[in-house]
Amino acid sequence: MKLICHIGTPKTASTLIQNSLDVTPEWLAERGLAYGKVLAPDANHITLFYACANTVHDFARDYGLHSMEELEAFRQKVSDRIAWHKDQLPDTIDTMIMSSENLTGNMHHPGEIDRLKTLLEHHFDDIKIVIYVRRQDDAILSMYGEFMRRGFSDDLFRDFVDVCLGPDSPTPYLYYRRELAKWVDIWGADNIIVRRFSTVDFIDGDILADFLGIVLDTWEPNLDGFLPSREDNRGLSAPMLELLRRLHPRIAFMQDGKPNPQRTLLTPYISQMPTHPRPVMAAGTARHIMRHFEPANAWLKDTFFPDLKGPFFPERPDHPEHGNLGQISEQEILDLTSELLSKIWIVNSNDL
Repeated sequence: MKLICHIGTPKTASTLIQNSLDVTPEWLAERGLAYGKVLAPDANHITLFYACANTVHDFARDYGLHSMEELEAFRQKVSDRIAWHKDQLPDTIDTMIMSSENLTGNMHHPGEIDRLKTLLEHHFDDIKIVIYVRRQDDAILSMYGEFMRRGFSDDLFRDFVDVCLGPDSPTPYLYYRRELAKWVDIWGADNIIVRRFSTVDFIDGDILADFLGIVLDTWEPNLDGFLPSREDNRGLSAPMLELLRRLHPRIAFMQDGKPNPQRTLLTPYISQMPTHPRPVMAAGTARHIMRHFEPANAWLKDTFFPDLKGPFFPERPDHPEHGNLGQISEQEILDLTSELLSKIWIVNSNDL
């Protein structure tokens, strides 16, 4: 059986891909496809990362994993689950799909990648790795929004950029040469499919059409009857990000060294807040970020797109000179706070 293993990167519509595949099993089956079952609680196959990690990740403790011995036993359970799922499939299924951006977002050691290869090769005789790479300026802005939404930080955007470009970057996967070279060494470049995360490059300008085109090995995928998930992890508006940044000291993700239960309860309501006006960084900041990653992007071009004309990520001369991050008016504070409170009240009132 063939496997398409989608490894991210983070902030490239992975959630939309995963949720859409998870809710369309009949559509997939009609085309000889199945979305894998790997003991994951949702459509993100994060258990592949947990099972192959060098250490016990903090989030893995939710699975009752606290030691390397338990982790090794869990890896076997994941392997057994994959085998079980394959046995349940009809003979018409010839391709399985797995997906988790955590495989690039959190898996950085060659030993972890090699362990994943060993795990998957036990079940599949043809494996292709699919990765979407995004302009680093856009990706950092998107991750900043995630940090604000989740309550991970109260950094101003300019300070967050400095951290991302520093030695302890929370976005190490954006160093494409350093990170993807490990996958090339272990899997071989011929087994890795690299796609630019850009509507200009997507098949039909759509990420789902593009991904399914890769899976089905066609530039003209027929998506008739395919219903995308409505859950796509859309980012929040610029004023909402600034409101959350200012609220961070009071409702941070961590409290006394543990996840803050109040923040956990609030997160679903925050995710329903306005998405416009979209966050925009200043052109000078964008140029600064892209200059920093020039060597990584040149390696991407030379390794996977040697015939590409111009830089791997083109210049954007129409980028606005001034951004809108860190800005919020008193009226916007009142309006957004009222909207957030109303969402909480409506849900809680229904429980009365």
